[in-house]
Amino acid sequence: MLGLVFLSACGQVETSGSANAANSDTQGIVQAKTASLSAATVGGLGQVLTDANGKTLYRFDKDIASPSVSKCYDDCAVKWPPALAPGGELEVQGVDKALVSTVDRTDGGKQLTIAGWPLYTFAQDAAAGDAKGQGVGGTWFASTVDGKKAGGGPVLATAVVPGLGTVLTNGAGNTVYRFDKDVASPSTSNCDADCVKKFPPVLTPADDISVQGVDKAALGVLVRPDGTKQVTAKGWPLYTSVDDKIPGDANSQGFKDAWFAAAPDGQKASENKELVLTTASVGNLGTVLTDKGGMTLYRFDKDTPDPSTSNCSGDCAVKWPPALVTSDSFEVQGVDKALVSTITRADGGKQLTVAGWPLYTFAEDKICGEAKGQGVGGTWFVSTPEGKKAGV
Repeated sequence: MLGLVFLSACGQVETSGSANAANSDTQGIVQAKTASLSAATVGGLGQVLTDANGKTLYRFDKDIASPSVSKCYDDCAVKWPPALAPGGELEVQGVDKALVSTVDRTDGGKQLTIAGWPLYTFAQDAAAGDAKGQGVGGTWFASTVDGKKAGGGPVLATAVVPGLGTVLTNGAGNTVYRFDKDVASPSTSNCDADCVKKFPPVLTPADDISVQGVDKAALGVLVRPDGTKQVTAKGWPLYTSVDDKIPGDANSQGFKDAWFAAAPDGQKASENKELVLTTASVGNLGTVLTDKGGMTLYRFDKDTPDPSTSNCSGDCAVKWPPALVTSDSFEVQGVDKALVSTITRADGGKQLTVAGWPLYTFAEDKICGEAKGQGVGGTWFVSTPEGKKAGV
């Protein structure tokens, strides 16, 4: 029986013996002397399973998870070497031990499984962090730590970066960039070798790009020299940055005067101190209004749009702070400016309106992307860029 050793998520894995693949005499399969199974962030795929060498692990749609059955043998197993269990204990890090098991292959090897799915590496992945097998044949996908297909969420979405407004993000919420030395027509990436180590391309497993809050008409795909498919916006190839550690970071903005966060229309996002109103993708509500800091904006059914009147003051305005500006000279992004105006509140503050509806934040929303005020009291709703109720 396979022995398992489970390490803390922040611990270091030490293995003994060779971690390199060695040839097996059984039907050309490469026997991997792996000594660990762990989680790592790979490109735009988020957290995926990796072996002891950091190589991405894949699952195959033609396999069966219950009961576990591998359908990859002979030439297939040469291209997609099964992740075989070591003779001793398997060290598991950042993975639920209850999901890990093995299946007996017909050639005699014991193959690792996650949630029943047999696991494989990809022969063309040359280094840790490669995921060149993602989407191959429409049947091979990097495995998440719970056995699902990585990259199942949107490839592209949007978010607000303070000072830059709405920018493109990958599915994990990380800022997406464009490179001035690339070419938009025809789409050409001039970032390779060491460049892609710092700026990993935003990849898609298929030409039909999964998006949230992004106009698909502006997007395209170019095939990189290694065969992977890179997403483009208005022809510009898109990348993330290894210097961005969490969603909302834009640490590579302006790097070498050539790298810039990409706006949803593919243009360079640039600092705009007058920006007060923009948009972002929020959960299943789609594209909604946010303030310049990325906080979700709401409308109140007890207000009136014509004439614009706020009926939220006193304790109400503490719970639902009005979206205020200091003057009528301001900029908006992703919103028809003809719909945007201000009203003067009883206390003298200038409150933003869209399509006549006064706008508010919600005191219980603590971070960008939250919408805890949606539907409160049956009268408060997130506002769309047109001033309508989101999600209704």
